Amino acid sequence: MSELSNYIRFTSANPRFNFSFLYPSDWQLREVTGADYDEVFILGPRNKENTYSLALAIRVTLSREKGGRYGSLEELIADHLARCQRSTGFQEISRAYGYLADVEATEIEIGYTIPLPINTLNPQKTPIVERRIFLKEGEYFYEVIYRAVKENYYQYLEAFKDVVRTFEFRYATAQRVYRPLVMPAPAYAVHEHPAEYRADGRESQRTPPERNG
Repeated sequence: MSELSNYIRFTSANPRFNFSFLYPSDWQLREVTGADYDEVFILGPRNKENTYSLALAIRVTLSREKGGRYGSLEELIADHLARCQRSTGFQEISRAYGYLADVEATEIEIGYTIPLPINTLNPQKTPIVERRIFLKEGEYFYEVIYRAVKENYYQYLEAFKDVVRTFEFRYATAQRVYRPLVMPAPAYAVHEHPAEYRADGRESQRTPPERNG
């Protein structure tokens, strides 16, 4: 666990927040409700210019089965990336496939720049790095999000990894197969699928795992 601070376990009476996790006790948490999503938003320290606060969030979005916008995880991911690609300097840094809380997940790390401070006369282009884990469980999509100014990103990355390490669904039972969480370099949060090798010993081309819905 991170040495940055003590931790608090998040639980909620909101039935859509059917999970728990640990987060730094000195960070500010609030629950947000939107039109077709609910979000646990955790505000962390600000950058040295005092123009931006890093943030952790868990977003829960209705699937199309429940009247939401998205019918599949791939559709949600594609829409998110399409919106981010409008930002200056957008790049997809990495992508990994694996498991989170025993559910198949996709983790994507991206970078882009935004003008900071927002809504000021002389904003400066500031690099942002974002890491986001997408998964679908039942009739809901879940996104575990970490976003920070690039210069602070690795300083507080452990807090994000601690959220991921301790994230679990409340209804989990002994009949569910437990898959240990592994963080291979460069510290991806999801447990990656093992490499497959050809007869000549070289690694074969891997494809994303098949998903339901």
